[in-house]
Amino acid sequence: MKKIITIIIISSLAHYTFAQEEEEKKEKQTTFAVNFIHNSVAGFSPIFLATKELKENLNLTFYSIFWTNPTFGTIGNGGDLLLETGIGLGFKLLDNKLYVNPTLGIAHGKFLSGGDQTLIAEGLVPNIFAIYNNDWFEFETYLAYYAATRKGGPTTKDFLLNWIAPGIKVNQSFSLGGYYEKFALTKITDPEVDPFDVYEWLGGYAKVSFDEGKFIRLAMGTNLSEDGIGDDFYKISVFLPL
Repeated sequence: MKKIITIIIISSLAHYTFAQEEEEKKEKQTTFAVNFIHNSVAGFSPIFLATKELKENLNLTFYSIFWTNPTFGTIGNGGDLLLETGIGLGFKLLDNKLYVNPTLGIAHGKFLSGGDQTLIAEGLVPNIFAIYNNDWFEFETYLAYYAATRKGGPTTKDFLLNWIAPGIKVNQSFSLGGYYEKFALTKITDPEVDPFDVYEWLGGYAKVSFDEGKFIRLAMGTNLSEDGIGDDFYKISVFLPL
């Protein structure tokens, strides 16, 4: 009888240990993060990020950008604000030093469609994000095209957004680098308005890194576009893995 009880206890402990290991493995396969961004033109735009491991060096990725600038929706009551959601694939390359994430986003609201009210899937946002890190060098780049797919009013608009940020790691906690970002109106159905650069920023950044991938990066500089918004710019990014 004692042997049977001992066997039951050992078996139960084994199942419990296995269940814990499986749960820890699942937790490692799924990650979540938030990235709080604020800049001098778009304002505050928190981003939710998630990844699900498909196999070694390949992730399924998800994101949502909550654009809070009232000019991207209905001015006055804050309604119809632009919401951007997307799904993509993340590739880890070069011994995990390089991460490339092509994604297809969908825009919801009235920013691209030019109407008086929200439209679901008013635009498509194909985009790609890439980041490289080694012991002394870091590099980040992003490219997105906002293409109107629905017509809510007489004027629809397409935009191009991209940034490049190469930097040097002074030590494990501090980095300095250059920063370039451009946001351009590339297509508009209003014959009286020509495409133009909303802004073209060039400057530098300082970045403070913390444990578990957390960081704060502040970029500042000048606007190269004569037709753009403002002579100077600032942009802060706070990245917090959950």
